[in-house]
Amino acid sequence: MCGIAGIAGRRDEALVKIMTDRLAHRGPDAEGCYADDCVTLGHRRLSIIDLCTGQQPMSSADGALWIVFNGEIYNFKELRRDLEAKGHHFRTQSDTEVILLAYAEYGEECVQRFQGMFAVALWDTRTKTLLLARDQIGVKPLYYALDGETVCFASEIKALLAVPGMSRDIDFEALDDYLTYLYTVPPATMYKRIRQLPPGWLATWRNGRWETRRYWRLRWREELRTEEEWVEAVRAGLEDIIGKYMISDVPLGAFLSGGLDSSTIVHHMCRQAGAPVNTFTVGFAREGSLYDESEEARVAAERFGAAHHPLTVEADAAQLLPVILRHFDEPFGNPTALLVYSICEVVRKHVTVILSGDGGDECFGGYPRYAGMRLAQSYRKVPALLRRGLIHPLVSLLPESTRGFHALRRLREFSAGSLLNPVDAYASWISYFGPDERAKLYTDAVRRDVAGRDSWSYIRALAAECESQDPVSQAMYIDIHSFLPNNVLQYGDRMSMAHSLEARVPLADTKLVELLAAIPSSLKIRGGQGKHLLRRCMDGRLPGDVLRRKKVGFNPPMGVWLNTRLRPLVEDYLSEDTVRRRGYFNPAPVQQLIRDHRASRRDYTWHLWALLVLEEWHRLYLD
Repeated sequence: MCGIAGIAGRRDEALVKIMTDRLAHRGPDAEGCYADDCVTLGHRRLSIIDLCTGQQPMSSADGALWIVFNGEIYNFKELRRDLEAKGHHFRTQSDTEVILLAYAEYGEECVQRFQGMFAVALWDTRTKTLLLARDQIGVKPLYYALDGETVCFASEIKALLAVPGMSRDIDFEALDDYLTYLYTVPPATMYKRIRQLPPGWLATWRNGRWETRRYWRLRWREELRTEEEWVEAVRAGLEDIIGKYMISDVPLGAFLSGGLDSSTIVHHMCRQAGAPVNTFTVGFAREGSLYDESEEARVAAERFGAAHHPLTVEADAAQLLPVILRHFDEPFGNPTALLVYSICEVVRKHVTVILSGDGGDECFGGYPRYAGMRLAQSYRKVPALLRRGLIHPLVSLLPESTRGFHALRRLREFSAGSLLNPVDAYASWISYFGPDERAKLYTDAVRRDVAGRDSWSYIRALAAECESQDPVSQAMYIDIHSFLPNNVLQYGDRMSMAHSLEARVPLADTKLVELLAAIPSSLKIRGGQGKHLLRRCMDGRLPGDVLRRKKVGFNPPMGVWLNTRLRPLVEDYLSEDTVRRRGYFNPAPVQQLIRDHRASRRDYTWHLWALLVLEEWHRLYLD
């Protein structure tokens, strides 16, 4: 696990040194640089595998190929055996060298053979070609900026902001996406000049010519097998994948919430480790009792025989806000990042590698909105006149809790979505500021910048490329290509690497995702409950209460905090004067959001936090 940066089109060791210094938190153990007349590659290393001979930049034996690489290739041992059978000779035990020789054998198509998380920059001195590639699911980030015939790249935006003359002009279309989804949508970032390579894409630079292409997307082609056959296939897949994800030459552990995903991972780890596995859970003090799963995690850890570490978080959101933004470098609106940052800070004192259950909800069907998609199919049979003219107006009058009970807010969103087609309904459910809300919010200047665009076209395009016509399968496909990489995996990477902690996500493994894409949604959602097949797989292997538990979101009590400990921040950052001076939003709708949230008329937790984050980012990076 590392940080990478570089330039193609000129030689500039001094600048690349500055860029990699800004990534020191991603790789505190070593640094290195390679340069020739056309390229400079920089690297910061967090040593995980092959501690003695895995230094980077690494070259092939003949010096023709050079690489800097961030991530882990979990099937590197199998790839190594295949390459040795083809006559290749290895000088190290690292997965980095496997990438080099796989490129020598297969060219840029080698990336399709990698099972893992990676951001790769590989320089071919023979053809003067730079290859950049990002893993299929999007666990590891990779950003770039073009300047004429030169390209700069890095693991994080902060390194690119070190490039002299780098513009910080805002991309207002990215702002429009941020308010919709709480993240920017690849390839855009909040900076006009800086782009991000999307998951499953690669790019090549050759003699000043820049090209990008998609090398992977998930094929959603359901297969006819019995439920028992799928149970056995998934059990075998989990056993194999989690075993691979445990490869490490440094201390390793796992997050354990007591929920189904993390308990599944810890069960398999304990079976294969041969020794107690370090597990970690977080509990909240004071207002956060609704989200506290520490007791469930303790019971699960005892069942597994894990070495459990309960942690209590008293995160000061106001103090942490600028800290976490320094690791995103652009607005990111999911407040779960606060918790992940805090727990990773403590976990790093015990281990260097942590396994997380991220990806389980998207791939096994755990989010309530998937069951909602199925329910909506039946609800649409109610006459539209009744749904539109009576039910929805009545539901909209119900007050909504700001203390973490989301049932009434979800009921309103479900009712509104039922008035749309299934894809647009889903887009509305995963949106925060809807089209009408953004139209009222924007000043005339911003409205002109985003005129004619539709942020939901991103979701519609994903639904259209999914082979399945089943709305539930389409929803999961959308999330695997959007919410998972751009939201969940992004905060997982940034907040763990802020503390030089490597986070691994076996339930988002490419091979497992591809296997699950062949399984009908009827085996994932049953009786209004998600993860049916995973529960079947773990029946008799996990405690019954873990199998029966409903999903509990890993979120801070932000709705409460906005009315209590964060109230001074709201009154400062979102005051009428502040909003008016900033010039992006009309003050009146912002003030209405605040009043409605405080009166519990509407749960505007995410809206208000997103606006606070945006103002803090502006103060840190643009003012």
